[in-house]
This record gives sequence, C-alpha cells and structure tokens, in this order.
Amino acid sequence: MRTPNWLDDPVHRAAVSVAASTVVLTLAMVGILAFTNGGNAGVSGRLPAYVFAAALSFVVTLFVLDDPAADGVQIIVAVAGISLGVFALVSLAGEGVVYAVEHPGDVFVPQLLLYIAAAGLVCTGVGVWGLRHWREFTAHETEDDDRAG
Repeated sequence: MRTPNWLDDPVHRAAVSVAASTVVLTLAMVGILAFTNGGNAGVSGRLPAYVFAAALSFVVTLFVLDDPAADGVQIIVAVAGISLGVFALVSLAGEGVVYAVEHPGDVFVPQLLLYIAAAGLVCTGVGVWGLRHWREFTAHETEDDDRAG
C-alpha cells in the first residue's frame, strides 16, 4: 500500500510552485532595489555562480526541448532566451538575498515588502500563462493568414 504524497494533489503542487516562484521573483525585485540603491559589494565574486547557473539551465533546457522533428533554430533561440532569463533571475535574486541580509531596514518595511511580493505574484501569473500559451506566440501562421491564403 502506497502512502499518499502531499504533492500528488495538483492543487498542492500548484500552490508550492506559485509560492516558490513568488519568493524568487520577490527576491529578484529586491535585487533590482539593491542595484538602484548602488548595488552590493562583492558582486564580481558571485558572478561566476550566476554564470554557472545560466550554463546549467542552457544544457538542461537543450536536453528537454531538443526534438529532431522540431525546428532547430526555434529550439536554440528558445534555449538561449531561457538561459538569459535564468541568468537575470538568478543574479537579481542572489543580489536580493545579499541586500536583504546587509540592509534589512531597507527591505523589511511591511508596505514595501507587500508591494514587492504582490508584483512577484503578478509576474508568477504572467509567467504561468506564458508557459501554457507559448506555442501561440511561436506559431508561423495565424488564423487570419489561413483565411487570407
């Protein structure tokens, strides 16, 4: 007899995904706050870790998306875009963590943190929607083209 796993429930999986994504995006927005306030000391020392995360995402995404039947150019463009996005997100979130640790008084202001978390939640929603509808943006023909031709 198998013990039920809490993450087997799609609602629980979605809740964990939304919560994790919102936390990461909130940290990324704190990273933007860090850069607008002059940045953090030692960014160059953390840069190799951010580059490694992007390279790792490049390889993983390439293995996930590669399909001999698909358009190779479309795949490599998607992989490159995802890797650049991961680099930006990991860099900003990493710097957000550093800034929150070094300047807690600037970050842990209840109203500011709620605004930043709300923005992170909205970005999560847009990201989920974009992932579910990405094929609509990459289709070569639209319905208008089909009717016209």
